[in-house]
Amino acid sequence: MNKVILTLLFTLFSMTAAQTAAPSPAQLGGLTPQQALAKANQWRSTGGLQSFVTTEAVVFKFPGGEQKSVALPAKQMVVAIAPYVNQTHPCKTHFMSGCQGELVNTPVSVLVKTHAGKTVMNKTVKTLPNGFLELWLDRNQTYQVTLKTGGKTTTGTLNTQPGSDTCVTTMRLQ
Repeated sequence: MNKVILTLLFTLFSMTAAQTAAPSPAQLGGLTPQQALAKANQWRSTGGLQSFVTTEAVVFKFPGGEQKSVALPAKQMVVAIAPYVNQTHPCKTHFMSGCQGELVNTPVSVLVKTHAGKTVMNKTVKTLPNGFLELWLDRNQTYQVTLKTGGKTTTGTLNTQPGSDTCVTTMRLQ
């Protein structure tokens, strides 16, 4: 009976230790770009780790100096938007490890149309704990984005060209 209890305790301890293990480049092996972005958001407050997204990749810089990137799809990129009412910050490159938006865990109605007027997204999504919406959009496009929440609306333009901003913090809800 004691052996069974010890085995259970060891298993629980091992599972807890694995869940709290420090992030490492090895944990990124085989991840899709979407999974890598989710991992960066999960590791957001891990001391010393920097993570950000460019138009080409999700990038991780580990405390020991090692860097690992997960390439974005050839036909898509991600744009992070932090809609705001009162406070924002200037930003061009979205740092999952540092950027903080005002509206945390807030349902937002998102309407995205191409320059030609074709609707590519029309749904309600919840901002992440960092106050951002992450939109996966086709590359080499110009989009019109309308966000609505709490009776307030904002509209802006997004570009998905090489070198475009991956962090948009200029969409004020009024």
